[in-house]
Amino acid sequence: MRRRGRYAGVQFQFSQTEAGTSSSAQQPEASSAAQHSEPCPSSSAQHDPPVHQPDDEIHVQDGSGRVRPRRGPTVVRDVWQMREGERIVVECNQLGQPIKKAACLLTSFLGTVARRPQLCPLGYAKWNDMLPTYKVELLRVIESKFVLPPSTHDFVMKSLNRKWKEYKAQLKKDYMRQGMTEEEVARNCPPDVPPHQWMELVHYWFSERAQVYYLFIIFFS
Repeated sequence: MRRRGRYAGVQFQFSQTEAGTSSSAQQPEASSAAQHSEPCPSSSAQHDPPVHQPDDEIHVQDGSGRVRPRRGPTVVRDVWQMREGERIVVECNQLGQPIKKAACLLTSFLGTVARRPQLCPLGYAKWNDMLPTYKVELLRVIESKFVLPPSTHDFVMKSLNRKWKEYKAQLKKDYMRQGMTEEEVARNCPPDVPPHQWMELVHYWFSERAQVYYLFIIFFS
């Protein structure tokens, strides 16, 4: 059984660079109204924001609170490398969902955050099992890069939850093959995953709890 408090003393290590990028695929031609309401290619229809219009601009707020447009293309690596105090301004709709170009940049940024085990540990079976201190720290890191209204916090956490689960599912697809034993999978630790977190994740994949969960998903899918 997992000790829920085992990561309480973790000291977060932040990298100043990130290899993630954000891109938008060109959609087939449609009516003008349809183009303005289509979802961002990197997001789902339920939680993630609609695609930005071509004339949208990224705006940056500096440490003095002054807002200016950011010239040129902006990708996730640029967000991680922004000077201290600078933050991307994010607009939201009435449902608290980020919109326009900054929304797609935020969504891509959340994907890189979900893949940082020091921020989103892999040893937990479910997102709700994760210690609240991690989620508080996650919001702090995100709000150090983006100006977000409080109404977006629910969107941010749901998006992180989904991307974290997708990352774990991708790790399982890449590193676990049929017929392999738990020990064989555990020995093949990804280079960007702490070994102790990898062992906990692999142990969960082979646990009875996980097998029951997978059967439940298959039965009701």
